[in-house]
Amino acid sequence: MNRKTGLVLILLTLFCVNSYAFASYTPKIEGEPNVFHPGKSLGYFMWQDKDGFHLRTTTQGNEHVFSGTIHTNGRFENVFGKTSGTDDYSHVNEDWDKITFKFTNEGGESGIDLSLKGGTYVTFDLFMDDDHINPENIFIGSDGWHPGSFKFTLKHEGDNNKDNTIIILDEGFWWGWGPPHGYWRHGPGGPRDGRW
Repeated sequence: MNRKTGLVLILLTLFCVNSYAFASYTPKIEGEPNVFHPGKSLGYFMWQDKDGFHLRTTTQGNEHVFSGTIHTNGRFENVFGKTSGTDDYSHVNEDWDKITFKFTNEGGESGIDLSLKGGTYVTFDLFMDDDHINPENIFIGSDGWHPGSFKFTLKHEGDNNKDNTIIILDEGFWWGWGPPHGYWRHGPGGPRDGRW
């Protein structure tokens, strides 16, 4: 075997091992984000547990207005809003497939609890202070990973999804901190090393 062929084989092996390692970690929505501390964190915090799906907002003491929409191809049930401002609201449309909300937050905790029936996806379109929120201020699941955009869709992977593995459908990347390689990101073209 000549030197050039050997180098190509080594590179292919390294590529396959690296792709497998990144593909083996898929973000999950289970568990309250570890970085969620009302009054000390800033942004949106989302997770799922035995009681349903939860969306929370909080700030680091300064007043911010959080607003947006949540849409599904199924039906939202058991929707409860937790608000603190006098003009705050969470409203479900008459078909129960779209929620609009607005929360004014100054260091407290506001949000929505809900359950989903018969749907395969949930789309979020999130704002802070009437502007698209930076996705670095959106934390999902116990690892606190971030979607690639202020507008993103969470879709369950398969019908028998026991570990709540999800697929992220958006134009950007998702990224976070966790196994197997510390800081990572993933995009439409496949896994990528996120240490930039």
